[in-house]
Amino acid sequence: MCESLYLVREPAVMVLETAMRLIAATSMVPTQAFGMNEGNQPTKRRAQSNTPLVDYSSQKTMLVRTQSASTSVEPLKLLGLPTALCDLISNMIHSVVPGDAPGNVEVYEFISEVRHDLKLMIDSSHVYLHDFDLAMAVSSGLQFRNSLHGREAELQTLLECYQRAISSKFEVAMICGTSGIGKSELSRHFARSANDDDGSIFLSGRFNKLQSQPLYAISSAFDSYFAWLNEEHPSTAAKVAAALKENMGEEMVSLVAAVPNLANILGDDFDSEKNVSAVDAQKRLCYLFCQFVEVISKCHEEPLILFLDDCQWIDAASAALLIQLIMSGSSCKYHRLFIFISCRDDELGSTHPLNLVPSSISGFGVKMTKIHLSPLSKGALNEMVSTVLSLLPRITRPLAAILHHKTKGSPLFVKQVMIDLYKQQLLYPSLSRRRWDWDADKILEMKIPENVAAFIAKSFDHLPSEVLSALVFLSCFGASADVALIEVLEREIKQPLIAPLEAAVADSVLGKRDGKFYFMHDKLQEAAYNMMRPEERCLHHNLFGQALGNVVVRERDDRFLLFAATQINFGGPQAIIDSDQAFAAAKLNLDAGKKAMSTLDFFAANAFFNHGISYLRSGHWEEQYDVSLELFNLAAKCALMNAEHDRLKMLTGQVMHHAKCFEDKFRALCISITLLLWSSKLSVAMQLISTNLSCLGEELPVAVTQAAIQRQSDHTKAMLAGISDDTLLSYPPMSIPSKIMAMELLSKQFVNYIFSDDGDSMPMIAFKMVQTSLTYGMNPLSGVGFALYSNYLALVRGEVAEGYRYVKVALLLMKRMPSIAHDGEIMYYATHTMLRVEPLQSAIEHYADTYRVAMASGATRFAFGCSFMYDFCSFWSGKKLDLVMNSMKETMKQMIFYKNLVMLSLSRPVFLLSLRLTGQSDVHTHDVLTNVFGETYAEGGVSSKLPMVELATCFAKFYEGLVFREVDIARDSVEKYLSMASLSKANMSNPGDFFRTFYAGLVSFWIGREINDTELMKRGAECKNQIEKLVISASTWNFQNKAYLLLAEERFCERNFDEAETLYDAAILSSKTHKFVNEEALANELAGGGFFLK
Repeated sequence: MCESLYLVREPAVMVLETAMRLIAATSMVPTQAFGMNEGNQPTKRRAQSNTPLVDYSSQKTMLVRTQSASTSVEPLKLLGLPTALCDLISNMIHSVVPGDAPGNVEVYEFISEVRHDLKLMIDSSHVYLHDFDLAMAVSSGLQFRNSLHGREAELQTLLECYQRAISSKFEVAMICGTSGIGKSELSRHFARSANDDDGSIFLSGRFNKLQSQPLYAISSAFDSYFAWLNEEHPSTAAKVAAALKENMGEEMVSLVAAVPNLANILGDDFDSEKNVSAVDAQKRLCYLFCQFVEVISKCHEEPLILFLDDCQWIDAASAALLIQLIMSGSSCKYHRLFIFISCRDDELGSTHPLNLVPSSISGFGVKMTKIHLSPLSKGALNEMVSTVLSLLPRITRPLAAILHHKTKGSPLFVKQVMIDLYKQQLLYPSLSRRRWDWDADKILEMKIPENVAAFIAKSFDHLPSEVLSALVFLSCFGASADVALIEVLEREIKQPLIAPLEAAVADSVLGKRDGKFYFMHDKLQEAAYNMMRPEERCLHHNLFGQALGNVVVRERDDRFLLFAATQINFGGPQAIIDSDQAFAAAKLNLDAGKKAMSTLDFFAANAFFNHGISYLRSGHWEEQYDVSLELFNLAAKCALMNAEHDRLKMLTGQVMHHAKCFEDKFRALCISITLLLWSSKLSVAMQLISTNLSCLGEELPVAVTQAAIQRQSDHTKAMLAGISDDTLLSYPPMSIPSKIMAMELLSKQFVNYIFSDDGDSMPMIAFKMVQTSLTYGMNPLSGVGFALYSNYLALVRGEVAEGYRYVKVALLLMKRMPSIAHDGEIMYYATHTMLRVEPLQSAIEHYADTYRVAMASGATRFAFGCSFMYDFCSFWSGKKLDLVMNSMKETMKQMIFYKNLVMLSLSRPVFLLSLRLTGQSDVHTHDVLTNVFGETYAEGGVSSKLPMVELATCFAKFYEGLVFREVDIARDSVEKYLSMASLSKANMSNPGDFFRTFYAGLVSFWIGREINDTELMKRGAECKNQIEKLVISASTWNFQNKAYLLLAEERFCERNFDEAETLYDAAILSSKTHKFVNEEALANELAGGGFFLK
């Protein structure tokens, strides 16, 4: 036989020799048998690729054997050679035997076709040289390989985006396309490619339309990560646990609820049951998650990849967290995190939460690469079919053409049609041919629905009724559900579910992995769910919710609490049959909302509370008062966090109208006050607090005089006289509710005074809080009172040592009575006094620590106050300007995200000054800020309304004039500043005013000297006197060099050059000794200028 093959016309022989070499590689047949020499080289020259395999017009064709192809290759099959290779040789023989295989589309026409097939066999031997397993094909059906077809360009784009993100500039990606187009498959191939390149760690989560757990997709991604880490890499798990404890401490408690497997690596010594509260829990969770991811990424040498699938179902809370994660990742010095998402972009409406992501991150210079997936081309679809059937693409091309025509190139649609063809035996394993075969004519005649959803729904018709019923039940829980939940549901509703679902797994409708049943694609879930009429869905959801709710109540097990409440809510009030069931639904939602709050997801909690309210029936304030009060109060709190201000007013109005006592009204009252503050209605907020303080027996003076301040100061000192710090710390806890409520209102009033710039009234709050604590005992807000009192003593009275003493008391009280909601507030005020006493370079680090504590509690106003003061003091104390600017940029990003316009306006002048000092023109940054806030951000907007902002602008301007020697700018700005600021009247809320005083003095001496203005020189002398007082009362380290330099300038104005020279030298030496680099340089410059003029 082999000899006869060798006698076939020359071009065919040359290609056959290549085939024979492939055969020889199997070590079954010697190559010499197939016309190859001893060096394994062909003995004939190669023909051109477009040469016909057989030219029947030529007389050179030589045929020795004319027996059938099946007979001619049978000896090769008996030798165990791969079927594909035997078929290739058979088709070649058919192609050179005229009339041997009429109508056979598999025969070859050109040599190039043979070469192409041989190359495919060599390159993809695992696909095309893998012998057909008939038994498996019959028992298991079609096996869809994890192969990617027609997406090579998109995969490359995603890989390039990833490389940029982890090596240069942070970047994210979004895969878009219709349902079933292959988004998830592309993500899986990307994960494998990235892992092969650098060992990256892939985390993935999927949003679910009917999912009840808060932030499920993101938290489940990290939960799976910790499960994998704990099981596969215990040493790395220990490293991560140590880093998390060191960097986040007890804050990890808030994340354990969202990421349960985190508790497994933290160990038994970590208290995961600790109760926490926060000022703004939603913002707290975003901050903690960002810190959490940053710490984890630093523990791995490999990059982390986070993929979020099906983002068309992302909720507002998850979208906000996603934006924060992206912003946090972009600000990391070493980018070790890559985030990409997928969504059905054809299902995103104009108000969809996902639309906020690209617009929000683009303002911070983070690029989002969008990768849009189109339907597969005919060639790509043929590759897919070829791979599934392990047949060469040339052979499957006719079948693929039919499938492309019927499915329009949707990969999911193709897969479902092929499965259906197998079930109808139109695509079947052929025993005679030892491969897959099909009936092309019947497939072409098949009537197939136009879209995959309709096709899937139709394909359910063949399922047994009990399987179909179980699928419908499962679809009520979304794309997947825990087996344990289904087992409980089966027991409660007394209907078989597990066995039918197992049958669906065997039928490839469902999958089962990690203790879950899941639909193989979300379109399957949608098809099953849509088999119910709307009224049937309501009844099913209600049935499941009631069943799971009974388990929660009966067994006191809240594992299924969120599922129970969610199912009842999908059923809605129309499915409730009586008042008892309505009350049970309201109570269940109250409990579910509180559980959601424990994970700090106020969006989910808000939904539960609002659903709970919807189940309350007429007369509920009389019949279910406690549940009603708690539902309305908590719903109001959520509405505040979620900025639903109109609904908040309705909810608090209901509480204020129906509450039985002041104590029951208090939560709603505090929420209303906070809303007024956030809405900049300061006068209304202050009046409301004063009125309610009066109701609690506490009065604040309407008009504050200096005499009144002095009386209260003397009274407070008298109460503190003779009381040691230890005694203060051992005071009993405050127990009278009215006084506890009064302390909270006083704290809120102080914040109102800050933003209204009411410096006279501020000390009265400090006195009242200290006096109340000394009279009625200590509570967490007592630390705030003592910190404010320390500010009064140090910043207003100049009694720095005594003020510093009460800073220590405040911080010790905070440790004794820790409160996440108030710790940041205490530390913020305490640091104001520390700036006067401790070396400035180290004291400002307290602001950095306080920022982290305040953000961890969601107290963003105090957090941004800290970040502003940190950047402000860093700039003026001489920290490296590039580091300061980077910090300012990151701070301003956060301020933009949280819409904190006031702090952003305060930061702007120093930032723009920094740009000029470094010779930059950052138009882009200015445009971003203007785009976010519109005209209110532009100069002359907020700056013209708030005195603190205008003072900051004047300060930056006259400093700029001093540095660049611009006399007119410096003169106008310093005169405006001095007309607004009272140098003799210090403000408790402005701890950095000594910087302004110092530079206002320098500019006043300089401009006064330049234009011979004695009035300005007098103001310079006033500034000098204020700084000299601080040298004596506060800190030589921080203020001595400043006093020397101001005094030198004063002596120079007086033309006392010799003494001025001595003082300049003293200022230079003191600046150098105390590490004030900028001021050392400034002293040298002023001294040099003085000597030049002298």
